[in-house]
Amino acid sequence: MRISTSQYYQVNAEQMQARQNKVAEMQAKLGSGKQILHPSENPTKADLISRLQSAKERQEVYTKNIDAAETRLTSEETVLTSMTQIMQRVTELTIQGGNDTLGGPDRAVIAAEIKSLRNELLNLTNTRDLNDNYIFSGNKTSSPAFVESASGVVAYNGDYGRFEVNVSDVRRMEVNTLGPDMFSSSDFAALDDLVAKLQTGQGADVRAALTTVNAINDRLTISYGAMAGRIAEIDSQRAVIEDTTFRLDELLMREEDLDYATAVTELTQESVALQALQASFVKLSQLSLFNYL
Repeated sequence: MRISTSQYYQVNAEQMQARQNKVAEMQAKLGSGKQILHPSENPTKADLISRLQSAKERQEVYTKNIDAAETRLTSEETVLTSMTQIMQRVTELTIQGGNDTLGGPDRAVIAAEIKSLRNELLNLTNTRDLNDNYIFSGNKTSSPAFVESASGVVAYNGDYGRFEVNVSDVRRMEVNTLGPDMFSSSDFAALDDLVAKLQTGQGADVRAALTTVNAINDRLTISYGAMAGRIAEIDSQRAVIEDTTFRLDELLMREEDLDYATAVTELTQESVALQALQASFVKLSQLSLFNYL
């Protein structure tokens, strides 16, 4: 079957256009650094890349959540450390005040210091974060955790809401300590009673209050331990997220990133093939046979 000149030109033009498109595609991929430019090139791979990117974006969100949780827990740790130190001092003063050799004036001095420490504890329970939110009030972050009436009675003023943050696709963590986890209204009343006993009572009365003081210390120790446990969990989860992100980056690199060495080789081969096709087409088009077909 004979091929007309117009048919020959059309076939070769289409071949050259296909080669030119391939060269342009390889150049674009080298410019973008990606294996595929459009999902239609490889729908299966494009879907996998999309899912990997979504997973990585979630890890970024979890990292931000952990950063926020860590900031909050660090604030709680600072406050609970101060509270623990204050209560240790209260314990020392209570033991000292229970000494029968002390006179009334000496106990009055101790009473004044414990009263001051009691007020400092109350102030610490109403600590605010950098956003001016009360950190021990549960979800009532605009309200102080504990309030004191005109008669000196202290009561919890927050709620019992727990702050939870997503730290993985399947895990949420509590990150806040509530006021009642550390103190109860009766604890402040007990400290007030201790002050009164130091001002008017005898050594035996003060020694009897040591049991309550120790109970307050125990509650603070438990709260501190729970908070420290949450910090440890946060640190552990951060390591998991970092490892997950690293693995996702490796998968994305394998599935999405272009192998430059292979791509350059392919581009060179396509360019050479295109040049050969162009040269052949020009040479053949000059043959006299074309004038007679």
